[in-house]
Parts: sequence; C-alpha cells; structure tokens
Amino acid sequence: MLKLCRVGIWALLILCILSLMGGFLGVLHPLGDSLAVFRVPFAGLAMICAFILRRDARAALLGAVATGVMLVNWLNHSPAAENPTAQQLTLYQKNMLWRNDGNESLMEAIRTSGADIVTLEEISRENMPILGDLQADYPVQQFCPFRRVGGVAVLARGVTATNRLACAEDLGLAAMEVEGPTGRFWVAALHLPWPWPHEQAEHVDRVVKRLEPLDGPVILAGDFNAVGWSNAVAQIGAAGGMARVGPYAATFDLPPLDFPIGIDHVLAPGGKGEIEIQPKLASDHHGVLAHLPWPDTPQ
Repeated sequence: MLKLCRVGIWALLILCILSLMGGFLGVLHPLGDSLAVFRVPFAGLAMICAFILRRDARAALLGAVATGVMLVNWLNHSPAAENPTAQQLTLYQKNMLWRNDGNESLMEAIRTSGADIVTLEEISRENMPILGDLQADYPVQQFCPFRRVGGVAVLARGVTATNRLACAEDLGLAAMEVEGPTGRFWVAALHLPWPWPHEQAEHVDRVVKRLEPLDGPVILAGDFNAVGWSNAVAQIGAAGGMARVGPYAATFDLPPLDFPIGIDHVLAPGGKGEIEIQPKLASDHHGVLAHLPWPDTPQ
C-alpha cells in the first residue's frame, strides 16, 4: 500500500512539473496559456510532492525546479512601487458583467476616483445606459459592440479625440487617439475570449494586427481572460510598445472553486505606473485603478 501511494505521488509530481513547463510554451501552442493560468498551484503542488519524496534526490531536484519557477514568477511580476513626479493620468478599468444588478455603485466609484480615462467591457443592452449617464462627465467616448456579453468602450475627459480606430466585427477592441497635455496618444479597451480550447489565440493575432500600425504611444486596458505572464499579454504589449503595469493581482474568481486569478490588466509604455485593485461592486470582476504618466509624443 505504501509503495502504491509513493507511485501515485511520483505520478502527480511528474504531471505537475510537465504542466508547469507547458505553461511557458504559449508561444508554441495556445494550450500553454491555458496551463499558465495554474502556474502557481502546479508549482505549489509539485513542491509538496517533492517534500514528501525528499529522500529521493530526483524528487528533490524537481522540487527545486518548482521552487525556482515560483521565485522567478514572483520576481518578474512584482515590480517595485513607483513614486513618479510627472503629471499623472488616472485610468479606471472595469468588466461590468453583462447581467449585473445595476451600475449606480460603479458610476459613483468612477466619479469618486477622478479617472481621466475609463475602459469598460460587457456593455450589454442592459448596461448600455451607463454611457449616456456618464456623458456629461466623460464626453469623449468610443464604443464597439462585441458578442452577446456586450461591447467595449473607452471614455475620456479633459482630452480631445483626434482619430478613432474603426470597430472590427467580433474583435472586442475599442480605440481612439486623443490629444492630452503632453501630446497625442492612443487609448484602448479590450475584451478577449478565454484561452485554448477557446479562440483567444486567433483574437490575439487580429488585435496585434490592429495595434501595430498605430502611430504614437498606446495605453490599453481590459479583460484579457489571460494571466499576466501569458503569451497573449506579451504579444499585445509588444504590438503597442507597452508592458503590464503593476504587480500581479487577482481580479476574478475562477469557478467552480473560485480560484483567484489576475486577468484584468493595464498596459502602458514601459509598464510605468501603479495599480490599485477596486471592489467588484455589482460585477464578478474587480476594477483596476491605474495611475500612469501622461504619455509623451515622440519627437
């Protein structure tokens, strides 16, 4: 019986290590981004199995690999807080939930935050009135429809829209170029489908093709349905000359076990800025409040 348990623990350890390594291969196959969602539990479970089998040098080595992955993951996605002196732009990012119980608390939170830019996802037929309700506060708006769950929108104040990216069918991307105090830049809202076996990889390719031709700095926020270390986030960031802002933070509880994952992100030039996680309010996603430097237009 003891031998059978040992074999089972070895099988679980090997499976966790293979899944852990597979999570780094999103560039080769979209399955990698799906495995990457569970990088932390895979590594944690592998470390537990390795500890149980610690008298075997091979298990100890695999445990060290899992520990190394955890450390690298933490160091790479926990940047130090910044204290910039440049004039700050405030952005409020929120997936509203298409079937929520009302948006009064969200509108109050947005107004209280003093956000200059707001990015919204899942603007369904029921949620659509929020755009009109916030029109006086945020007169510059760009909305694009997206599936039954609802469209995406960028709302802004204190800036002038100088260009708008045409909405593409079934893409979930809304973007406009605005003139701010430091020059022109693009701001976008994005909603991606879930990763493999869903069609996220195809959408990422389409989004990249839309972002690459944009001239000037880009700020993009949204519900990526992908964790911060995924290939999807990396590809989109590279396409717009952006990096993820702030440390990795949970924004959604993945059913059925409500496993907390971070899938709502803000991308900005150089990844400069800070984020604060906001309450869920009437949604199933936490909001993200970002404080960013106003982008400088290249000379």
